[in-house]
Amino acid sequence: MPLPDAPPLPDFPVRDGDIPVCAEPAAAFRRATNNDLTFLRALYRSFRADEFASLAWSPEQIRVFLDQQFDLQHRSYVVTFPQADFLLILWEGMPVGRLYLDASHDHWHIVDIGLTSERRNGGLGFAVMQAVKRHAQASAAAGIALHVACDNQGAQRFYRRLGFREVAREEPTCARMVWTPEPDAVAGQVALPAVN
Repeated sequence: MPLPDAPPLPDFPVRDGDIPVCAEPAAAFRRATNNDLTFLRALYRSFRADEFASLAWSPEQIRVFLDQQFDLQHRSYVVTFPQADFLLILWEGMPVGRLYLDASHDHWHIVDIGLTSERRNGGLGFAVMQAVKRHAQASAAAGIALHVACDNQGAQRFYRRLGFREVAREEPTCARMVWTPEPDAVAGQVALPAVN
């Protein structure tokens, strides 16, 4: 729950038109609404659970702290990326992750991506990223950019496998990575329709 004096969280930006990416069979996307905040808070807590496992905090203290952090992040993302699509990743119709994608510039920007712990390391993240790449290429985007924490070597290896390369290091926190389509590659194949 938010702090008693905290104002309500802002709504996700209203976006019209098609979702800029479709996923693989059994997986789809839909735009997030404020009705999804309970799921998104729990998802955020799962991203950071390992950081707090060794602290002498109670589970309630960790939950309250991480919910406050999520609220701050949500406010920042909505203000900083008003043209982004804030998408839920769906597996068999149920939300299993988030993909916050700003496709309003020449280089698409992945603001954030993450899956529930049950869906990590099973190939879904790779399939989602391949779908984003196909749609960026089909849309004639110049490429895709994202930021990865400097200490997250696993994520950096994952993105390198997808063809991303590091182009800048913003010490001490993160590396900027970019994927650029091959100039002679055939424009992407569109997969299943997205869920709006």
